[in-house]
Amino acid sequence: MKQISPLFYLLISFVSLAQNNNGTIDNINEMYDVQTVQVVTKDGMHLETDIYIPVMQDCVLFNITLNGNAYPIELIKKNTQYIIFDTTNITKDNYSLPLILTRTPYGKGGSGNGGNLFPVLGYAYAVQDMRGRYASEGVYFPMLSDSWQKFPYTPFNTIPMDLYPVSSMSNVLHHSDGSETIHYLSDSIYRFFDTDLDGVLDTFLLCNNNMGMFGASALGNTQYQAVSDIPFTINSPIKCLMPIVASNEHYNTTLFHNGVYRNMLASGWMRGQMWDIVDSLYTTDNSLTNTIHSPADYGYTSKYPLAEDLLDWFVANPINGDVSGAYPNSDNRLILDASQAPVSSTGVSDPNGALTRYKNLNTNIYHLTGWWDIFINGQLETFNRTRDANPNSIQRIIIGPWTHQTIGSDTIGDMVYPQNVFDVLGIKDMENIGNNFLSDTNFFTDLYQSEVLNWFRSNLGGEPFFIIPESNTWQVLDTVLIRIPSKDYVIPYYQFLNFVGGQGDLNDLPIEIDDGQNISQLTYSVPQQGTGLIQLNEPITPASINFNAIKAIRAYITGPTNDVSNQNVGNYWVGLDSLPFINGISPSTYYFHQNLSFDTNPIVSNEGDLSYDNDPNNPVITCGGNNMIVSTPQNDRHSQGSMNYADVNFAPYSMDRPDVLKFESQPLNDTLMILGFPKATIYAKANTSISNLNETDFDVFVRILDVYPDGREMFITEGAVNTRARAYAKSIYNENENDNAVYSNPLNDQFYELQFEMLPIGHVFGVNHQIKVLISSSNFPKYQSNPQVPLNPNEFYRWEPGDTTTYNYQGTLLSPAQSTITLNFNPNSPNSITFP
Repeated sequence: MKQISPLFYLLISFVSLAQNNNGTIDNINEMYDVQTVQVVTKDGMHLETDIYIPVMQDCVLFNITLNGNAYPIELIKKNTQYIIFDTTNITKDNYSLPLILTRTPYGKGGSGNGGNLFPVLGYAYAVQDMRGRYASEGVYFPMLSDSWQKFPYTPFNTIPMDLYPVSSMSNVLHHSDGSETIHYLSDSIYRFFDTDLDGVLDTFLLCNNNMGMFGASALGNTQYQAVSDIPFTINSPIKCLMPIVASNEHYNTTLFHNGVYRNMLASGWMRGQMWDIVDSLYTTDNSLTNTIHSPADYGYTSKYPLAEDLLDWFVANPINGDVSGAYPNSDNRLILDASQAPVSSTGVSDPNGALTRYKNLNTNIYHLTGWWDIFINGQLETFNRTRDANPNSIQRIIIGPWTHQTIGSDTIGDMVYPQNVFDVLGIKDMENIGNNFLSDTNFFTDLYQSEVLNWFRSNLGGEPFFIIPESNTWQVLDTVLIRIPSKDYVIPYYQFLNFVGGQGDLNDLPIEIDDGQNISQLTYSVPQQGTGLIQLNEPITPASINFNAIKAIRAYITGPTNDVSNQNVGNYWVGLDSLPFINGISPSTYYFHQNLSFDTNPIVSNEGDLSYDNDPNNPVITCGGNNMIVSTPQNDRHSQGSMNYADVNFAPYSMDRPDVLKFESQPLNDTLMILGFPKATIYAKANTSISNLNETDFDVFVRILDVYPDGREMFITEGAVNTRARAYAKSIYNENENDNAVYSNPLNDQFYELQFEMLPIGHVFGVNHQIKVLISSSNFPKYQSNPQVPLNPNEFYRWEPGDTTTYNYQGTLLSPAQSTITLNFNPNSPNSITFP
C-alpha cells in the first residue's frame, strides 16, 4: 500500500492468493481476489476494509486436439480481471467496477458477508469493520459513529464514557464514519494492476462512481444513516441501497414502543455489543486509537458495569439536567432519528434547518422487511418519509411473513407458508445468501433472475461483460504456434456463467495460428464442461425487471394453513400504493365486554369491571412476535413470528394465567382481512399500595390471536402502552405525533383512557375462526417488566425481575410493587380495537 500526500490516494495491487494452480477453477474463491485496505477517517482512525475483486486466482487451461493429440492451452491467465461494464474503447479505466459496500459491527470475516457472492456476480465488494470493532481502530459507540455529525445539534450532550474532549474530532459527537467511508472508497482508493497483461502495471480507480450498499439489521441501519449524512445537493456515488430489516427511526422502534421499554432488543443487543470487548486487556490498553478494544477505552476496568452505564445514558439518566432518552423530546433523538435532525437547504446539519435528513436519502432504495421484524414500524416510517421527501426516487418496500432472521424463508415460528412466499424476492433464505449459491443447485439460477440481484443491475450499470484480454503470448501447439485470444474477447457475462456452470460453450474465440509461413486468423469454440463450478440445472438468462412499473409496497397477507375449510384464504401477495392507507379504508371496531366476549356490538349499559394482579417479579412471558434474541420458555429456539399459544409448552407462561384477561369472538361467518395498524382503546386503572403514595405506573399489553377450529391459537400481532406516556401514545394514535407530550405519573386507583397504535400486520382470519385478544400488564423479556412505581420527572427506571435495586422517588426508596389492574366496561368508556 502506498499513500500519496496530500491527496491521500491509496494504490492497491491485487495479487494472487495461494491456490491449487492446476489450470482449473476448483473453488469459488479462485474467482476473486481479496485485499485489505485502511479507510482513514477525518480524525485519523483506520477502518480496516476488505476489498473483493473478480480476478482469477488460477489460470484456466483447456485441451485442443491436433493430429490426434491433445495439447493444453492457456485460455485465461492467472491474475486476470474477467469482468468489465463499459466495452467501448477499452482502456485501463474500463476496469473500474461498481462497488457494493457493507459496514458491520460483527466482524468483516463472517462467512455470509457477501465476499463469496458479489464478485462472482460482477461487482467489487467492500466489507468494513466499524470504528472500534475487531480490526478497526478507535472506540466503539453502538449506532453513534455510523451516522451524521451530532455536534451541531447537541454540543454538550457528550457520552460520559467518551474519554475524548468535545473539542476533539475523535469525540463521538463529530463522527460520521459511514459517509466518510463512502467518499473514501469512491474517490481515494486506486488499484495498481496489469489490466491487459502486458507486464506494465496500470493505475485506475477501484470504483467507477457507481456504489450500492447491502446488509441486514445493524448493517442496514448504517446504510440509512450514512446516506442521510451526504447532502442531496452534491453528486453522491451512492446509486442504490438495500437495507434489510433496518430503520432510520429508533426512539419509538428500537428503544421504546408507546413509552414501554423494549428490554430484550435494546438492553440485550447493547450488552452483547459491549460484552464483546475483552476485560483481560484493559491493563495493557493505553491507547484510544489502537485495535485493542477493552474497557480501558471507556475509562472502565470491566465491561459489565460499562454496558449498564451506557444503557442508562441512552434511556434512563437525565442528560445534562434535561430529560432522559426515554422521552420523545430527548436530545438523543437528534442522534438516532433522521426525522429529528434537520438539515439546511443544502442538506448539511442545521439545528434550525427546514428540511429533515430524509431529503438526503435521495437515492433508490429497496427496503426489505417482515411483519414480525423487530424494526417493522420504524422501517415503514423510514420508507414513507424517504418517499415523501424524494418523489422522483424509486422507493420499494417488501413486507413478507418474516422475522428478523428469516427473510426469504417459508418456515417462521410455528407456521409453514405456501411456496408463493418466494414469488417476489425470487430466492430463498436471505440470511445465508452469501453461501447458498454454492450448495443449492437452484439458488444461483434463481438469484440471477431475482429482484435482489436485478435491483443492483438496474442501478449500477446494467449487465456486466466477461472479458479475456488479448494475449501477447504465442503458445506451442505441436508444430504450430497459437495466440488465444488474438484480440479482446468480450461476451455478456451470463454466457460465461453458463460455461462455468456446464450449460454453454465459449463461442467464437478469436485465435491466430502461425505455421511458420503464414499467420491465420480463425475462431474457436470451447465446448461446455461436463460438470460446473456453479451448480446450474439449466442455462441462465438476464431478467428484465422494470422497477418503475412495480407497486411501491408489496405485502404478503398471511392466512390459515393446514385448514381444509380455508384452503384459499390468505397467503398471497398484494401490491399497495400506501401503508397506512390514505383512501378507501373500511375500519371495523370490535368491543371488549365484561363477559370476555369480543364483537362489533357497542356497549349499551354498564357491564362492570374485570381485574387481575400484576407482579413485576412474575411477568407474563413473551411468546412469538417481533423478536430477535428472545427464546422460548424452554430456551430451545427463537420465540418469534406466529407461534401457537395453545402449545402446552407456552400456554402456562403466556396465556393461561390469572394475570391475563382473555377475550374471544364468536366463530366468524366470513373471512376478515386486516391490513395496517390496529388501534386499541383501553380504559384501565392501577391500585398499587407502596409507601402510601398516591401515584403509580403501569403498562397495558394487547395481543391478538387467530383461533383455529382445531384448537390452534396463533399469535398475529400486539401493541403496548405505558400509562405515563399516554399523551404521547395518543398523539401517534391520532396520526399527529407530539414530541413534547407531557409524561405524568398516573394517580393510584384512577381510570385512564389509553389509546395506542399497535404493530402493523396483514392477515386474513378464516371462516369459523375466532379472534382472541389477551390483555395483560407485562410481556417479558421482550418488554421491560414495569416495576410499577412513580418516577421523578425526566427519569426512567430500568429494571428487570430479580433486580434488588431500589428507586429513589422524591427521597423515598421504592421497590417494585404488585398492582391490581382494573378495566371498566361502560358506554362512556368502551374498550375496543379498530382494525383497518
